[in-house]
Amino acid sequence: MGKRLLDKVNECKGKVYTVDKKKIKGIGGAGKLTKAAIKRIQGHYGGAIRKNVNDLEKMKKAIWAIWYHRKGKHTECGSWCDGSNKNILPEFVLEEIRNIFEDLSSDNLLKKCLHGGTQNANESFHNLIWDRCPKTTFVGKDRLQIAVFDGTIVFNDGEMQRCDVFKELGLKVGYHQKSGFRKLDSNRVTAAEKQIRKGNKQKRAQRTIMAVQEENGDDSYLAGGH
Repeated sequence: MGKRLLDKVNECKGKVYTVDKKKIKGIGGAGKLTKAAIKRIQGHYGGAIRKNVNDLEKMKKAIWAIWYHRKGKHTECGSWCDGSNKNILPEFVLEEIRNIFEDLSSDNLLKKCLHGGTQNANESFHNLIWDRCPKTTFVGKDRLQIAVFDGTIVFNDGEMQRCDVFKELGLKVGYHQKSGFRKLDSNRVTAAEKQIRKGNKQKRAQRTIMAVQEENGDDSYLAGGH
């Protein structure tokens, strides 16, 4: 959400809007879409997703409540809203960002957020395949299938499971080969645990930031508010 809004501000820098016979340039800056307002909208958007896991309609409703809040309509707002109109946005700004809310509240996108999880597992699996079969190099069907099969084995059961494949192929598995597989598995587990600890720490910090952005009610209270 935040990046899309920032991109929209940059996209509209050269546009001129007429409001009450006055010419206004762009949608960013004081009285319009400030950096602080973008941070707060992003925080509210994250809150709308986190607080409505497994409920698509409530999630979508909570997201659109953010847009209507900036329009001065607070009937669907959450606990973060005090009912005041101190942070409403001009109509021309709201119309410019409406398509962003439409995109980021689409059923196809929100369905991916319902479980509250991530795509890290899929990314790890894909990396195993591309390590064996780089996307930058054209390969035939057989090599691609071997890469997928081997990646699946390692992803599900570790490097040691390859020993069973070699035995089925009539190949002898030596001591050093087993030792190498064990070391690879051990390194993989250690790296994964380290990444999990790092990820949990980052998530805790991000949740704290998002909570502050979500609950703080005045755009002018954040750095970059103007």
